[in-house]
Amino acid sequence: MRRILFEIPLPFLQKHLPVYSYGFMMMVAFLVAIAIARWRAKKENIDPNKITDIGIYLVCAGIFGARLFFIIQFFEDYKNNLLSIFKVYEGGLVYYGGLFAGIVTLFVFVRKHRLSFLKTIDILMPSAALGLAFGRIGCFLNGCCFGKVASHIPWAIQFPRTLDKAGMIDGSPAFLHQYELGLVQLSDTYSLPIHPTQLYSFLADVALFFILSIFFKYRKRDGEVLLLFGIIYPIIRFCMESLRGDNPLLFDHFTIAQIISIFMFVISTTLFTIFRLQRPKALPNAAMKVKK
Repeated sequence: MRRILFEIPLPFLQKHLPVYSYGFMMMVAFLVAIAIARWRAKKENIDPNKITDIGIYLVCAGIFGARLFFIIQFFEDYKNNLLSIFKVYEGGLVYYGGLFAGIVTLFVFVRKHRLSFLKTIDILMPSAALGLAFGRIGCFLNGCCFGKVASHIPWAIQFPRTLDKAGMIDGSPAFLHQYELGLVQLSDTYSLPIHPTQLYSFLADVALFFILSIFFKYRKRDGEVLLLFGIIYPIIRFCMESLRGDNPLLFDHFTIAQIISIFMFVISTTLFTIFRLQRPKALPNAAMKVKK
């Protein structure tokens, strides 16, 4: 865990500007995702500059939606300190909130610029999976999205008890959570061993990126990459939620993310099956090659 990745000295002010690991990894995620999306857009005869513009809009909308979803889910932690809502650099984003906000933003953008919504989103989905993977590294460094106690596995990790500048205990999130449950004492220096769910998610999202990238060549019609994402990602998220220790259960059974995953999986699987069973529709690039 390393919340502050490094500090930039400001000689004239005799201060240091902290660079938070979560925000830094979000920046890396954006740059890598956009670079790959631009490359894929160029191959599909779409102006890469429009993809960059879309990316900027999607980042803003995605962060807003993901943060809003998180605040709604954990409002009890923020109602007495509303200014903490704006501390996005400390973590606290829910991917589904960002995904839905991003889809709405993308729909508005492509209509304005007369682009194909399904084709554009197919180009973006592999990049979205890879960007999410880098974001999970940020979660790991920040200490959020932590797993349940798992003392029985050899690869379990322990997060430290951290102190603020005044010497008061302010984390890590896993340590504080276990303290509230009475599992650790303030005299302990580390949390109990837990599942490294952030790293599980990182590996799963990287695998998802490669699956979507390979499938992109074999799609029969635009929109199928989005639907395949809608099939695989909910499975990943549902499994990860069952191992995480930070999300509350609804009705003592499922988290909000798991409920959304179930609906998303059913809808995406149904539409994907219908698309694949229908007679293939020639994609624009394929039609151009035939004419040549």
